[in-house]
Amino acid sequence: MRPVIFLDRDGVIDRKAPAGEYIRDWDGFAFLPGAIEALARLSSPDGPALVVVTNQRGIARGHMSQGDVDRIHERMLGALAEQGVSIDAVHVCPHEVGQCHCRKPEIGLFLEAMRRDPSLDRTRAAFVGDSLSDIQAGRALGIPTYLVCEDEAPILGQARQLGLEIAGVGASLLELVESHAFDRLMAVAS
Repeated sequence: MRPVIFLDRDGVIDRKAPAGEYIRDWDGFAFLPGAIEALARLSSPDGPALVVVTNQRGIARGHMSQGDVDRIHERMLGALAEQGVSIDAVHVCPHEVGQCHCRKPEIGLFLEAMRRDPSLDRTRAAFVGDSLSDIQAGRALGIPTYLVCEDEAPILGQARQLGLEIAGVGASLLELVESHAFDRLMAVAS
């Protein structure tokens, strides 16, 4: 069994599109500063599995196709592989709010990842997201959840009101890695 770090995509690995807009193609995709370095530090043959779980409702709204999103992920995985980063899987929810059990804060994407790869150990897992729905998903799954957010005050306030615990906060994925947030998982993996 392998430890696993689940990662949201937009806002954790790449820049989010402005509100109401979507990353529709590779030209609109941009890695966040430090994201590749952070992923490289987490990625090793004996390290935790790295699994991306991302809501992409722009598909349901007709702004892009599943094929468009798949091509973005192919390019993302290729660019990361060139830097020595191995992402084990990418799972996408293409649905609109309230139409499925996979869209975060639901946990269907996580369950699908574990069904497809039975070596993923839910008892040695963590999740990194950038939104309240990500924190809610981590709580529903029962795993430590970390928040990537430059201005965390509004999200932390909402999380407190809902009684949601956040394992750690960083302005970037790299900041979380440098704060040793995942050392426990890394040590267990090796």
